[in-house]
Amino acid sequence: MDGTGPRRPRWARALVAGFVAFELVAAGVLVARDTDDPVTTTGAKPASAGPTPDRPRQGAADRSAVVRANAVTDLLERRARAIRRRDRTSFTATLDVTQRAFVTRQLKLFDALAEVPLAEWRYDLVTADEATPPQRKYGAAETWAPRVTLRYRLTGYDTSATAADQYLTFVRRGTRWLVADDADFDEDGRRTARDIWDFGPVSVVRGVRSLVLGHPGQHSFLRDVARHADDAVPRVSRVWGTSWSRKVVVVVPATDDELGAIIGDDGDLSRIAAVAVAELPGDTGNRPVGNRVIVNPPNFRRLGNLGRRVVLTHEVTHVATRDDSAVGVPTWLVEGFADYVGYLGTGLSARAICQELAADVRAGRAPRQLPHDGDFDGGNDKLAQAYESAWLAVHLVVERAGEDGLVDLYRRAATRPLPEVLKDVTGLTVERFLVQWRAYVKATLG
Repeated sequence: MDGTGPRRPRWARALVAGFVAFELVAAGVLVARDTDDPVTTTGAKPASAGPTPDRPRQGAADRSAVVRANAVTDLLERRARAIRRRDRTSFTATLDVTQRAFVTRQLKLFDALAEVPLAEWRYDLVTADEATPPQRKYGAAETWAPRVTLRYRLTGYDTSATAADQYLTFVRRGTRWLVADDADFDEDGRRTARDIWDFGPVSVVRGVRSLVLGHPGQHSFLRDVARHADDAVPRVSRVWGTSWSRKVVVVVPATDDELGAIIGDDGDLSRIAAVAVAELPGDTGNRPVGNRVIVNPPNFRRLGNLGRRVVLTHEVTHVATRDDSAVGVPTWLVEGFADYVGYLGTGLSARAICQELAADVRAGRAPRQLPHDGDFDGGNDKLAQAYESAWLAVHLVVERAGEDGLVDLYRRAATRPLPEVLKDVTGLTVERFLVQWRAYVKATLG
């Protein structure tokens, strides 16, 4: 799936042995750090009036908040610099050593990043979003829990930094501020974003057009994933064109739980074979960043070469088209297009790809309308039919306007009303397109 908000997984059965393709665009608003002094005035007073009773206390509190924010900002800068420079001693110095379990986890995270090619790693402090930390847990002179935004880039692959929210607890020990925890607010839904390095050492495999991040012991599997990702890139470019990076980052977690933590989904992910994720921060003009394809090894291993080809080509299509589909393009066109590219050249027949929809057509339950965005939710018991209907709708566009016409429709639908663009590209109104699509479904699958 693809869109500007969380989507649920879909289950699609075909001759390729069955796979699930699931996409998630995590919307996030990145707030720039406010460096202005927050002290405000309500207007000048006569010299004889003197200060109001509350103003000295308020001014002192504001100055204290500024001092605290500056100290934590400096702490975060030292922490980021230590990660970039691989300075374990300096990194350790940013941690509250009284929290031994947390320190152990953090040092494992630091070590896990050793092979990851980081072009950038920094933190932004979001003081406008604060939580109340459990003060008794720490016994510190002062505690503070503002939201922090981690921004990082992978060398050679990310042109803009990925943004990930972190909910850290800071404590003051004497005059020093330290990081004490990153999970105090998990139960409140304020969860620190996790990535593959939070779950153990990261092994890196570099393909010709891909960067694959996994864990030790998976090397041969990571190489196979890189090969399929490399092969998917030119297949996508032959349809979409070359106006995209033509590179892909693939993440390979070890378990379903790790997969769920990385994509931020607590649901049942046991049937997912692959996931495409990105961030849609508000300060990039709706331009997605941090495009990733995430593979679920148990399910991906069960696929044959053809299934792996279809899955990764589908997901890489979303990476390529993300800039033009983050907002605006209806889901049936987004998913139908990805499936069109994924299945292109496989030799699979429409009946093999559209088994569930074909069964409905034979039973007299042919669809009357194109699938709505909500039909692609994982809770829909007709989910496979939604994808198959979308795939056939895209094929009808190709029959009317050719492959170039399909790409033109997709690109233009991001910024213009679909009825207008559909008429321009296919010569059909939405109503006439629906009539022809219904007939096309019956003729193809009946």
